[in-house]
Amino acid sequence: NNDGLVFKEYCQKTLGLGENNIMYYPNATYGNMSRAFREVADIAKAFNGDINLIFYYAGHGIPDNSTKDAYLMPIDADGTDTGVCYSLKRLYDQIESFNVNQCVVFMDACFSGAKRDNGMIVAARGVAIKAKEEKPKSSTIVFSATSDDEAAYSYDKEQHGLFTYFLLKKLQESKGQVDLGDLA
Repeated sequence: NNDGLVFKEYCQKTLGLGENNIMYYPNATYGNMSRAFREVADIAKAFNGDINLIFYYAGHGIPDNSTKDAYLMPIDADGTDTGVCYSLKRLYDQIESFNVNQCVVFMDACFSGAKRDNGMIVAARGVAIKAKEEKPKSSTIVFSATSDDEAAYSYDKEQHGLFTYFLLKKLQESKGQVDLGDLA
């Protein structure tokens, strides 16, 4: 929650986005996630896609044991049933369907099933699984904390995910005036 709240504040104070242009969902459930994408679809449609979108997610990701598909794990899921998780493929397909000018995705999550404290989301699993790589579509750029079967770590001293801490640090240092190449 801290990562999401601070990112929201950076969007307002550092990037200059109006509060009405920010949708924030602490402890998002599957229903919250689905509703958020319906709302963004409505906004994109109202502007004929002539918008830029920033999508930020901090939380757990998990792979499906059998298909290896990657999922975002809502707060109301326990990692044993990806049917109540949000497919990364679905996320990218929906963003593409919005036909926006550009979407930048920031994902402070991993998709191995590992937790930041070196445990596993599903304790019975015991091993990390390498999720299938999902690729964004044409107008989407993704910045991710991890690749393949890596774990996303926290920066306990700063009370952030490691990825989020350095993302915020760069935004602060540049006062939001950073191009995507330098941000990478």
